[in-house]
Amino acid sequence: MWKTEDMGDLSGRRFVVTGVSGLASAIIETLAAHGAEVIVAGRSPIRAGALIHDIETRLPDARLSHRILDLGDLGSVQTFVEAANRDLDHIDVLINNAAVMAELKRGETKDGFEKMFGTNHLGHFALTLGLLPLLRKGTNPRVVSLASGAHKIGEFDFGDLQSTNKFKPMVAYGKTKLATLMFAKELQRRSDVNGWGITSVAAHPGFARTQGVYDRLDTIPVLGWIAGKTVVPLLSHVPEKAAESTLFAATSPDATGGGYYGPQSWRGLKGPVGPSEPANYAEREDIATRLWDESEKLTGVSV
Repeated sequence: MWKTEDMGDLSGRRFVVTGVSGLASAIIETLAAHGAEVIVAGRSPIRAGALIHDIETRLPDARLSHRILDLGDLGSVQTFVEAANRDLDHIDVLINNAAVMAELKRGETKDGFEKMFGTNHLGHFALTLGLLPLLRKGTNPRVVSLASGAHKIGEFDFGDLQSTNKFKPMVAYGKTKLATLMFAKELQRRSDVNGWGITSVAAHPGFARTQGVYDRLDTIPVLGWIAGKTVVPLLSHVPEKAAESTLFAATSPDATGGGYYGPQSWRGLKGPVGPSEPANYAEREDIATRLWDESEKLTGVSV
């Protein structure tokens, strides 16, 4: 059974992790505890600064820095990419962790995309392609994309990728995580064909007991409070455990390109890390190719 102790010494390796809340803290702190240099990519300097300060109180030797990145703004993504390519000589691992989850009402990014699809998929798509030159200069470079069991909820309507005609919060969220998973697999196929030398791996955290879960439950009077006291503790696991599948995908030699990893117990909600079974639809290369092409058109970013 894999444990974070198996990560070994990560000194000399540079990670970029998107997001500063939810699982990000556990991912970043664990990487730092093993000697990695971690660039925290998030939109709020105040929240990122607080996170870094908090980790450094426990790990004084942690090598952490923050760069501003708003995945819901392609201009911000472009600025981040340009600065990274100017200032850095390589990136070893990119962890596409940040996500907007189950917005109750349809919103839009600065570029007019449905908020979850634009942030969770298109923002990371543009970021990853923009950082490919730095990743190709890394040592055993990897891209880890966070999917979810929610990817099994639906399929793509390419005539309504932005959920303009029909918006259901969890269906729209599931679609973004399906896109994330299919992007990870397609990135591996393209890396193999083009000789990029990049290993692309997908992971999911299971049911993570984050503050975001409780924030959603707070919107449900009485029943939300009851679920928070009973169902959530039973079926979920703490962020430190939920982060293990991401850390496995990012560091383990047993994580293979195109693979998908997550918790193994309680229907994949929690437990030790191992291979996860994607939906059959997620394996369709024709759909993945079309999604990639549509993503290039929408973002204006290509290789």
